[in-house]
Amino acid sequence: MQTPRILFTCLLLAASSHAADFTAAVTTSLSSAPKGQSAVPGAVPPWRFVIKELSHLSKGDLAQAADLTQLNIEGTDPLPIIQEYASALKVLGVDLLLVPVPTKASIYPDKLALDLTPADATSQKAFLDKIASTGIQVTDLETLFLQHRIDHPEESLFCATDSHWSPLGAELAAKAVATHLASLPAISAAQKTTFTTSAPDTLQFHGDLLTDPEKASSPPELLPIRKVSPATSGPSPVLVIGDSHCQVFRTGGPMLATDAGFIDHLAAALSLPIEDISSQASGADQPRADIARRTVKEPDFWSSRKVVVWLFTAREFTQGKWRTIPTQVKKK
Repeated sequence: MQTPRILFTCLLLAASSHAADFTAAVTTSLSSAPKGQSAVPGAVPPWRFVIKELSHLSKGDLAQAADLTQLNIEGTDPLPIIQEYASALKVLGVDLLLVPVPTKASIYPDKLALDLTPADATSQKAFLDKIASTGIQVTDLETLFLQHRIDHPEESLFCATDSHWSPLGAELAAKAVATHLASLPAISAAQKTTFTTSAPDTLQFHGDLLTDPEKASSPPELLPIRKVSPATSGPSPVLVIGDSHCQVFRTGGPMLATDAGFIDHLAAALSLPIEDISSQASGADQPRADIARRTVKEPDFWSSRKVVVWLFTAREFTQGKWRTIPTQVKKK
């Protein structure tokens, strides 16, 4: 029988080997990236992977970084910015919940390279634990999604041809966030609204990671989708801020569908309408800048909003700008 020390050493070596295999696959995919394109083909058609996400994953385990400014493309460290924003919200009587969306390749590395398994991917759990250790509330979607892959391998949590999670991924994330928020006084005391979630229908689409010729020649991707009614927007103690993961399956057009996004399912799970301020570009800075501008004209902006859910793709940690932006700007 192996001694605990020998067994522990073996586990460390195995983890190191898996991480090296994953990093090598990511590096190989980046080196083969088509010029001028935003995504690379995976090993399993029609899967595509966002180049910026792979660049983020190539940085390795962020929890081990001595200086995150050296890994961030803008030379900024997200942690003090997040801590500062959370502290400023707390002064205003507002709770913050951070919800990073894991990268597609960290959940489906086997679609990027055939010899990989979900256990091979570099995990962000240690980094999220590091953030949580500072007192910031964090929802760990990576662990949730990986477990769901094990329990329901036939269900897809990300779109194969699009840069976003699937409708199911959005719904699962919303339920996890609702569970995290349910015990907060602002949520339990709020007047409830009844929402209805439909039976699954089939969404047909060509994702944003396909070129126009590929969209013309490829069959559409098919995924189950459930819609929420009635309309889920409205005055609320909950404000969701972030990137296009707040908009996909909710706002239609290039966002693929309506009434079936993260915010819609969060409203259904909490029995509350939800407000949102989001941007398709930067989930790190743009929504906070939009809020700061609004507070100039609305000095009581935070009086009725008591919970902020900050939802953005995890690649923002190394690919985002992360400026210091105030929660409130007083008119001079």
